[in-house]
Amino acid sequence: LAEFNIESNRDKINTGVWVDQDKIAAVGVSSARWITTHGLAINVNPNLDHFDKDIMTPCGIEGRGVTSLANILGTECPTVEEVGEVALRHFSDVFRVDLANTHPIR
Repeated sequence: LAEFNIESNRDKINTGVWVDQDKIAAVGVSSARWITTHGLAINVNPNLDHFDKDIMTPCGIEGRGVTSLANILGTECPTVEEVGEVALRHFSDVFRVDLANTHPIR
């Protein structure tokens, strides 16, 4: 997110990545029947109406909201593909994995 000039942080209690009081990215881990699954989601340009606080409590956390790159950056919002390329580059750097010969993001 810093590459897109978005200041974000972690929360000591709640998982995810936060911009002020709003979640912009989530990490999930699950284990069932000896199989572990995991995932990462970055809100690039979703329909934030789906997180209407009158209908549901986003992420089950009272008093917190959901945001996106598009909500913060407006017309300067990168595409999902651009965000994916940045995320993969940083993943490769952090975990020292060569992703040069992998398939592109769908």
